[in-house]
Amino acid sequence: MSGRLGSWLGRNGSRAKTNGVNSDGGASDAGSRSSSSERGPADEATLGDSEYARKRRELLKLARSLEDVGARSVIDMPRIVVIGAQSTGKSSLVEAVTGINVPRDSGTCTRCPMECTILTSGSTWSCQVSVRRFVNGEDQGTTSFSPQLLYRQDVELWIRRAQAAILCPHIPAENFRNRSREELKELTDATKDAAVLKFTRDVVVIDIEDPKGADLSFVDLPGLVQNEEADIVALVETLVKDYIQPESTVILVTLPATDDLENHKAMRFAKEADPAGERTIGVVTKPDALDEGATGKRDNWCNIFEGKVSQHHLQKGYYCVRLPSDKERLDNVSRRRAQEKERMFFSETAPWRNLDKNRLGVSNLVRDISALLMVIIQGALPKMREAAAEHLANCILEVGKLPPLMTEDSDATAEVVRCIFQFCDTMSKVVHGAAEDRSFVHACRRTFLAFEAAIRATAPNFQPFEQVEAWSGFISLTMDGDAARLPPPVQAPPITLTNVRQIIEETTGWELPGNVPYEAKERLIKDFMMHWPAAVEHCFNTVLQELRSRMLEEAENHFKRFPPLAKHVKPLLLAHLAHSEAHSRHILRISMEREVAPYGTQNVRQFRQQRSRWLARYKAVATTRNARQHPEYAEPWYTREQKAVSALAALGIHLSRNELYGLVPLAKYEDELIVMADVRTYFEITLDRFSDDVPEEIKANLLLRFVDSVQDHLVDKLLRTADAAERLQKLVEEDPEIKRKRAMLRDRRKRLVEIKARLDKFIL
Repeated sequence: MSGRLGSWLGRNGSRAKTNGVNSDGGASDAGSRSSSSERGPADEATLGDSEYARKRRELLKLARSLEDVGARSVIDMPRIVVIGAQSTGKSSLVEAVTGINVPRDSGTCTRCPMECTILTSGSTWSCQVSVRRFVNGEDQGTTSFSPQLLYRQDVELWIRRAQAAILCPHIPAENFRNRSREELKELTDATKDAAVLKFTRDVVVIDIEDPKGADLSFVDLPGLVQNEEADIVALVETLVKDYIQPESTVILVTLPATDDLENHKAMRFAKEADPAGERTIGVVTKPDALDEGATGKRDNWCNIFEGKVSQHHLQKGYYCVRLPSDKERLDNVSRRRAQEKERMFFSETAPWRNLDKNRLGVSNLVRDISALLMVIIQGALPKMREAAAEHLANCILEVGKLPPLMTEDSDATAEVVRCIFQFCDTMSKVVHGAAEDRSFVHACRRTFLAFEAAIRATAPNFQPFEQVEAWSGFISLTMDGDAARLPPPVQAPPITLTNVRQIIEETTGWELPGNVPYEAKERLIKDFMMHWPAAVEHCFNTVLQELRSRMLEEAENHFKRFPPLAKHVKPLLLAHLAHSEAHSRHILRISMEREVAPYGTQNVRQFRQQRSRWLARYKAVATTRNARQHPEYAEPWYTREQKAVSALAALGIHLSRNELYGLVPLAKYEDELIVMADVRTYFEITLDRFSDDVPEEIKANLLLRFVDSVQDHLVDKLLRTADAAERLQKLVEEDPEIKRKRAMLRDRRKRLVEIKARLDKFIL
């Protein structure tokens, strides 16, 4: 922590020569304000009346008031945290510093933090017990729990009651205010009530006004435990680490004199959080437990206090306190008498009598850490003001991002109309391809291309050979443009000249010789058209699903602010979509019914042109194959074609290579080739029409019809009813998540405004 706290703690560091002794005999750093090792109660009274003491009280009051409004959860605030294992004298130290008794049994006292603030501003002694709760890590501020207590002996029971209240969040806090100690123990028994928390981060807050005390604030954390359930051990350790991690925190570690410092878990945690030892203070307890024979431990502590043990060096040094024993507590030894015993012990007992007096005794510890806390709070004020202003600005920005708040006076009808219009405008842009995100249009285009490919795959696979093995793969389906990016369709099974001849023979009736029955062509046309309805259905369903998904997605986006309205609108949209679906299916059914026998086309010119090309192509392949089977043709076949085309051109007859074969008579299969050409030509013409009509009909009768009529449908169903105004008011209840976020930001803004105001007006 070589940052800002290091600079605050090190203001007097230039005088520090050892871990506990200055070059002039005074205490280093935290204790350097003391000019004499003989300061006693009279000096403390003088200090309390000084201007310095007034500033210290004002700073502590400011810090305490900031805690009241939950400032710590939003800005970094300096504080002192006391940590240590159980049975290290930590509770006795708290009692000695505060002058009150705290719970000491193994129940609630170890299950939550306790924050103590002592101020000397009052004329009489008093105490107030409060609780500070956290919700989702957010400090909810401080709530009074007890009345103003005027007698010290009343405080312990009220602390127990407050601890029980925060360990039982399922029970109203007021139910604990009149409970006895035995009743509290029963209520907080987790074995009898599963809802009782084994541990909580909520804090019991104790505010003491003691004109004879010292201005100080600190947090006493539950003692580190070993003989508890694993989850409790982990929770306590996590709490300790979280509290001592911030660089603005001063760590007080209680260390029994009888323990080996190397094995002390609390000191290990402190070193992990503060490797340089800049903000850690060791407080040695139970020095009277060292018997005269423990010379090794005595010498070791003496060396540590004098800064001779480098691995245990702390820049703020160590203090040693002698606290009342269990017998003395049972005998109700007074606070003054305990202090006298402590001074006598340190003045008479080795090795403590040889150490710096400013490092011995509770009063010296309290005096120095009180002064230290003043220094770090005063140094932190500029950063705290800056952080409060920054957090407030960010909070205001977050509030501004929320939708306007609906109140009882808000016009529900206008809000619903706004949501409807925005939803319908978005859907219109999506479907018309005018939205910034055009993924919907792209998905529909891919579906239409896939549909065209599926229809093209049904093309009659005519092979102008007697056997398909003669030249497999003669006709390949080719695609260009966007369709080329789609998976290739499966080609229809081959149909040879033999197959066509068989169909002609099967369909021949009393026709005159040389007449091919129309039924033969009709059967071949039906064979490829039988697959088209399934392709149409798949295309339609795919586009319908895209529209339904996008519609529900946009409905969620536009109406989610009001969950009741969204829940009400979605069925209306689905019903309207179903109506558009039925209409579109009806139109497609009519289109399919047009593609039935008798088959025909009005596009005669194109039919004749394509028929000639297909017939020439089929003849070319059949003729080429037959010619190539005769080895006497030594001259390349391509050369012979070129010569023939050139000779005809010389006579003024211009033909292509394929058209050349149209002149070739193939008496054996002439009828079959004509049937192939007629059917394939009809397929090509129908393909162009059908693969264009179906997507356009889906676009017009499903997509455009839906988006162009959905606004009127919603307005009619939501607004044009007798009880519309009353019903809409119920539908515009805000989304719970937005309501929660709005409340959270509102509370945070309120706290930040108060925090900033208190910081801005504070002047020492």
